[in-house]
Amino acid sequence: MSTFSSFGRVGGVLVLLLAGFARAGQTQTPEGTVITNTSTVTFTDANGNSYSPVSASANVTVGFQAGIDLSGAAAVGPASPSTADTLTFTYQNIGNGNDSLRVTESISVAGVISVTGYRVNGTTYGSLAALNLALSGILVAQNGSLVIKVVYDVAAGKGGVATVYTLGGFSRRDGTATDNQATTVTPGMTAGVAVTPDNGQNLTHLPSNGTNYTFTFAVQNNGTGPDDFNLVASYPGTAVSVVSVNGTAGSSATITGVAAGASQNVAVIYAVLNVAAGTKDTLVLTATSVADNSKSNAGSADLTVVRPAVAIAKVAFRDDQTTPVGAGTVVPGEYIQYRVTVTNNGAAAASSVQITNAIPAEVNYGSATGDAAGWTIGFSSGTVTADLTGTLAAAASRYIWVRVQVK
Repeated sequence: MSTFSSFGRVGGVLVLLLAGFARAGQTQTPEGTVITNTSTVTFTDANGNSYSPVSASANVTVGFQAGIDLSGAAAVGPASPSTADTLTFTYQNIGNGNDSLRVTESISVAGVISVTGYRVNGTTYGSLAALNLALSGILVAQNGSLVIKVVYDVAAGKGGVATVYTLGGFSRRDGTATDNQATTVTPGMTAGVAVTPDNGQNLTHLPSNGTNYTFTFAVQNNGTGPDDFNLVASYPGTAVSVVSVNGTAGSSATITGVAAGASQNVAVIYAVLNVAAGTKDTLVLTATSVADNSKSNAGSADLTVVRPAVAIAKVAFRDDQTTPVGAGTVVPGEYIQYRVTVTNNGAAAASSVQITNAIPAEVNYGSATGDAAGWTIGFSSGTVTADLTGTLAAAASRYIWVRVQVK
């Protein structure tokens, strides 16, 4: 904290170039002091006689030497957001005469803090220019000091984001005498996270059989600053297996740089295992703050394994397709028709539904028709084959007629 000719920044660090003499804590000879330096000669002669001393003096007057020492807090931690926070700097005149101060400022990271005023001797100035105008009229005596308070606001969502505020000071009498004080402003960070949704989806899935499913969670940063989150997908039951989280294979991943108040969607890809129909399980995604690993939250999606369950029923009718044969008898030459009905009693649609009906040796095949469009029916080698196009929905029924003649 001395007299400096210049200061610059290398790699983000303020570099000070020493050029003067003054040191904090070392008092300089006051300006205008007359320094008298006297030399005296004494002598005797060869016989030992003494003579009066003879003196000569030289006077020099001390000129002005500027000296500046700026001090202040090295680091502060205001809240985010907050208003009317202050940074307190003290200027000490370590030169050897009265001097006044001119100041500059710099902020390393934009958007974290905003300066709203400067306070000196109880008066607040709204701009740096207004402050410097006031400082130009304030003479500070040798070894005297002046307190400058910088008033600033902290933006919302900047917890944990550090910025360096640097106040530079210049002697008005000697512009090469400078000093500066840097304060690191790191707003306090409070972590928070919420993962949604929280159950209630009632998802129904068939066993995957190579076809995986995707569920998307939302991870919201409820903290006061940007944060990263470690993600883990899990399941308490036996029906689910996690394939990837947010594009990363396995059950864990990390998302980075989520701004305060922002939300990021996270896709979890999972398989449903080949378990019994009705088996229930829950897909869980837990997010944990990297800034504060005591802060975590979980979202969940509930699901049930479903399967189709197709039953078949067969009834013999007279040729009118209305009168059941029942316990009655048929005679040779009579035509009878069998109605073959398939019903899906499961909770999922059935696909690739096919009915096969081998024709008994006691009858001759006549024909086969479907109840409605969608059936493809053929007869070969004594067997009727009927294929249903599309799917048979849960709780739905379809049927075909097979017409034969008793031999």
